[in-house]
Amino acid sequence: MGTEAGDVGIATCRCFFLTSCTTTGYNFRLFKGKTTIPSISKLQELIEGAWRKGFDIQGCEQLGGRLTKTRKWIGATEIVTFFSSFHIRCQLIDFHQPTGPNGTHPEMFMWVKNYFSKEEDFKVPLYLQHHGHSRTVIGVEEHTDGSLQLLVFDSSHCKNQMDQFNNTANLSNAMRLVRRPLSALKARQYQLVAVVGLMETEQEYEESKVIHSQRIPSEN
Repeated sequence: MGTEAGDVGIATCRCFFLTSCTTTGYNFRLFKGKTTIPSISKLQELIEGAWRKGFDIQGCEQLGGRLTKTRKWIGATEIVTFFSSFHIRCQLIDFHQPTGPNGTHPEMFMWVKNYFSKEEDFKVPLYLQHHGHSRTVIGVEEHTDGSLQLLVFDSSHCKNQMDQFNNTANLSNAMRLVRRPLSALKARQYQLVAVVGLMETEQEYEESKVIHSQRIPSEN
């Protein structure tokens, strides 16, 4: 799948950091208990460091083994590479074709609903990638008729737009920025990255250096 210009992809990655800070286990693995969020250049260095440790050799080769001081495109596999290098378990889901009419992806919407419906103390938002852009899925709404809307934060939104969330009088307008119905997400392919736990064994850590994805719909 196509990836995107580095600044936007890294900015979306930083959204994961901001949310990971609220979970003690992830916070300790990433920041050793600190609350400082690394800069974009530091995150690029850390991804390069993961490559040097042997993570995603193919992706490393595709990007020439270097991200710092460049505007090279990154994608979902680089996000998985980063978190895996810190012993944080990720799941990569490849929605490789539409599963509904008019190029829609109802199976992706249902997967997201099931993810956020699990009873856990904290759910890390999802990294959503499609050709040329990435966003962060922070939740899902289900209406009385059963239809779903994803709640999607886009790092390309300007500060004035996002400031609407600070004023309850503007909340309805602000929510329009993040609500995405089925008809609004009609790219040919999507990838999702879910942070799903901590690696507890060295074997799992070594195995995570080769990235695997779950393809939906499955292929016989």
